[in-house]
Amino acid sequence: MSGTAGQVGDCPQTLSSECWKIPGYRYVSYDNSGTTPCGVSTINGTPTGVCDRPNLKFTSWIINGRNVIHAPFNDGLDECGTPLLSDLAAIMNTWDPFAGGWTVTVSDQCAYHLRSRALPPTGTKYGVLTAVDNDTGETITFAPVDVVVPDTFYRRITEVDCDGTTTTRWTNDAGATVPAPNPEQIVECTVQVTPDARVTPTQRVRSRIKRFTGTATSGNVDSFPSDVQAVTLTVLAGAVRVQAAGSGSRNGGAPTAFEDDVTVPAGVTLSWGVDGDSYDLALDGSLLFTGTAAGADFLLHWTEHVYTDWD
Repeated sequence: MSGTAGQVGDCPQTLSSECWKIPGYRYVSYDNSGTTPCGVSTINGTPTGVCDRPNLKFTSWIINGRNVIHAPFNDGLDECGTPLLSDLAAIMNTWDPFAGGWTVTVSDQCAYHLRSRALPPTGTKYGVLTAVDNDTGETITFAPVDVVVPDTFYRRITEVDCDGTTTTRWTNDAGATVPAPNPEQIVECTVQVTPDARVTPTQRVRSRIKRFTGTATSGNVDSFPSDVQAVTLTVLAGAVRVQAAGSGSRNGGAPTAFEDDVTVPAGVTLSWGVDGDSYDLALDGSLLFTGTAAGADFLLHWTEHVYTDWD
């Protein structure tokens, strides 16, 4: 009786088939600019932008179906843009029992808005934040938008060929062979993890400078698009009127008002600034610089805190 030597059975044979994944994540965002891809703000139920509300009473924030604000409290929202959003982020971080890590960020779709740290694809359900304007009686709401990136699944298949050669290949969830994923990004499918993301966005400080002549004005520094950390005035010629008009409201009261109004002559340099740590990211208060006559010539240099996207 004769036969052929070699491996018996079908080949290649699968030695193992393992499930791996790149963990998904979710961002939750709120916006004060009406109806946007990053959230919806309303006044008396009508979608609209919300700005400069110094006397609000926050009544509820629904998280997982429950109001986490145990008793209504008064506060205010400064100006528009980042001053208002920074105030709102501080309120949310105070009341969020799940530490969502709310901070001001920026995107092409929504400009400046509020966003959470990276969260698992499913879990805590953030809902509508509601306040009442004590001055007007209007009801103001902020409703969130979730951006969810699901888990990405792979299979690592190890096979042995008819000649005994062992090979490994990867397939996607549709069974197609794909390049091996980055080993630093994947975990076994049974592992439940919170995405490895920064608690706050990458933070940078950007330098700016602008020259003003004649009776031109800087506008209100507190209304600049980014959080201003430091401002330096250099008067080259003529004179410049400097006004420190006041800071934002706190605890539902009126904004703090000052009557600082000084004319600064040529040859003088003045500076304002904060230390820039996690507590003092920006100056709080209106600063206005205006040339007093046609011969005025001055420079403003400032640094602004820039929130970039998440790493």
